[in-house]
Amino acid sequence: MKRPSLAVLLGGLLLNGIAPGSANASGYATRELNPILQPVFLPSLVHVNASDGWRIDHYFFLTNTFQKVDRGNESLIIDAENYRYEFHLSHRRGKWLTHLNVPMMATRGGEFDRTIDEWHDLFGLPDGKRDKYPRDQINIEYERDGVVEYSQTSSSSGLGDIALALGYESAGGITYFAGIELPTGSADDYTGNEAIDVAFWLTGEIGINDRSNAYGMFGVSFPGDDGNLEGLVVDHIWVGQLGLDYRFKDDYIATVQLDMHSRTIDDSDLRAFNESYQILLGLGFLRLLENHRLDLFFTEDILVRSAPDITFGLRLTREF
Repeated sequence: MKRPSLAVLLGGLLLNGIAPGSANASGYATRELNPILQPVFLPSLVHVNASDGWRIDHYFFLTNTFQKVDRGNESLIIDAENYRYEFHLSHRRGKWLTHLNVPMMATRGGEFDRTIDEWHDLFGLPDGKRDKYPRDQINIEYERDGVVEYSQTSSSSGLGDIALALGYESAGGITYFAGIELPTGSADDYTGNEAIDVAFWLTGEIGINDRSNAYGMFGVSFPGDDGNLEGLVVDHIWVGQLGLDYRFKDDYIATVQLDMHSRTIDDSDLRAFNESYQILLGLGFLRLLENHRLDLFFTEDILVRSAPDITFGLRLTREF
């Protein structure tokens, strides 16, 4: 295990501090949206009804990334914009939970580069030298020991890797999941790693008071070794999420969430492939749309260059 501190910290918080409550209804099912790493299956929060029934979540992500790093025998440039849609279908029957995630993704030039630059200027956030390179282009390349291991200079789109998960909610309130990601994406389209990935994780949440919930997820992924990163991805990746929901004025929920994972590329000194920390801020509208909940959120890489510069997201939810 490359980073035991991450596992110990999150495991202790979840098992000792976050136990009561039903399977996670709080937080967001976010993930690593680095365009190089998207085909790697990382577990996330799973949302299901509190009672028997179905739930549908539509997730829309817009991610803008610029990184240019040279370190030792490695060089990396990521200058691209990523669009991702995920269809989540979840079902509860008693203590048993099932979940399906069908993603579609596209990588383009940075059509929102100017907007992102203005966003960083407005909040005084670091821009990673974005202003020194042309806007609205796509250029992704990872070179190691003089060999180009990954390269993309033209737009791509397609169906990603479909994921299935089965969960069981224990009497103590912690829910245990096992998941598999199928090779439905394509390495040629940069939408999949053409391998079977498996993961195991647990979730839990606890009510702090009548308006606040704390929640968390802790898991480990075992990526398949194929596709554009064959021979480079580590054997296992630890993943964690911690967050807090606060409900105000009855119809609105504010969320702050920390997403993190351990090293993804073996023997790399680049921050983009090592431990990652992102902060998410979200706002949920419970009754803005009839029979649906609408959420707007964004994430920032609080450990600079460990994740995409910024991600804007939208979720639309309905329970049956």
